[in-house]
Amino acid sequence: MKISAPRQRLAVSEGMALGLLMCGREHLDEPRWLVDLAFEDVFPRWAYSGDFSQVVTDLRNGTNGAIVMTRADARKKTFSLCWEPDGPELWIRSRAGDEVSVSMTTRMIDGDVPAEGWHELAEAFLDHLDMHTNKA
Repeated sequence: MKISAPRQRLAVSEGMALGLLMCGREHLDEPRWLVDLAFEDVFPRWAYSGDFSQVVTDLRNGTNGAIVMTRADARKKTFSLCWEPDGPELWIRSRAGDEVSVSMTTRMIDGDVPAEGWHELAEAFLDHLDMHTNKA
């Protein structure tokens, strides 16, 4: 089933949040410009990027990667996860307010990406960040 452009954007944002939670990260404190570059670099090479053609187009047309990645904010209609800026940090919040169920959240995100797919995207993203912040 084809996913609308707005829902593709939210799915990638929620999925990235899920992947980061699976990697043990509840927030990002790296500079936004670095988040932008890391996401722009890893997303097009991700195995499932072709399922989200609108996100690929957005990045190709110059939309900031940090904005693309954190589009699912508290104002958007997401099912499970959203992003909340707090000063320079970006926090991942659960809509339910309690512990996140990976299997339930994966089922609620549009598209057919398994949890492992979101985890792989987040790992590649974090590897890119680590390479540029000397955390490796």
